[in-house]
Order: sequence, then structure tokens, then C-alpha cells
Amino acid sequence: MSVLNIVNTIVVSLGLPTMVVAAIFVGRKLQILDDLQSTVNKIKSNIKVVSDYLVKNNSTFSPTELQAYSPIKLTQVGNDFIKKIGFDNIFEKHKNDFFRCIDDENPKLKYDVEAAAIKSVSSLYDKDYMELLKVYFYNNPNRNISNTAPTLGIYIRDKYLENHPEITQ
Repeated sequence: MSVLNIVNTIVVSLGLPTMVVAAIFVGRKLQILDDLQSTVNKIKSNIKVVSDYLVKNNSTFSPTELQAYSPIKLTQVGNDFIKKIGFDNIFEKHKNDFFRCIDDENPKLKYDVEAAAIKSVSSLYDKDYMELLKVYFYNNPNRNISNTAPTLGIYIRDKYLENHPEITQ
């Protein structure tokens, strides 16, 4: 037997078992990734349920800032409040962030846009550009994210719907 045949026999002998072990190893890793993806999807679904509940059941709004007609609309006091705290400028500079939060909810109806817009205020609350809200809340203890997010959210909703005329209902 030549040296080449011996080397070939060793490579083939070691190669097949090594390939089987490698395939098993990769298969286990892929199974872990599948399990992880399934878990992440469940978590995302649960977070959406909780955040939808909080937006719908925990939002108090000032009747001076919003008119409780169908649909809810900003009053002049609400528009003045948005300008007073400087949110209109913040929104213009970072509207893509707010719109991305809404887009991530894949809204089909105006109601979906409204809920996602209000939720976007809370979602982006820890961004540096939202610090103006924290300063305002500190200096105005009767205001907080719960009673301010609906007003800001309606403002965001209206801006979003201006850019998305395809959402008609």
C-alpha cells in the first residue's frame, strides 16, 4: 500500500465521523436558534398585549387639551401646550423615530395609528431628546407621562395620518 493510499484512508476514515459529529453539532445549534426565535416571538406578543392594555386603560387626558369627540382632537389649549413645552420642534427633528414606532405596529386603521402614536411617546421617553418632558414634569408635578402622552400622541397621530392618506378608516 502506498503512502498516498494510507493518507487517503485516514482522511476518509476520520472525515466521515467528523462530518457526522459536525452535522449533529450544527443541528443542535439550529434547534436552539429555532427555540430562541419561538420564545422571542412569544415575548414580543406578550409585550404588545401589555402595552396595548396600558395605553387603552391607563391614559388620562386633560379635557382642556383634547376634545373627546370621535375622533379625539387637539384643542387650541392642547396645541399651545405642545408648542409651550417644545414638543413640536422635537417631533420635527425626530419624526422618523415616532413614525418608525407606529410602522412597527403595522397599523391598518386610524385607531391602530392612534394607539401606536400614544405608545410611541412612552417608547421613546428615555431618548435624550425627550428630556424636556422630564424637566417639565419635575417643574409641574401635576403633569406626568400618563396624562401627557395622550395629548402628544394625538399630535403624532395627526402628523402620521397626513403622511399616510391610504389609511382611511
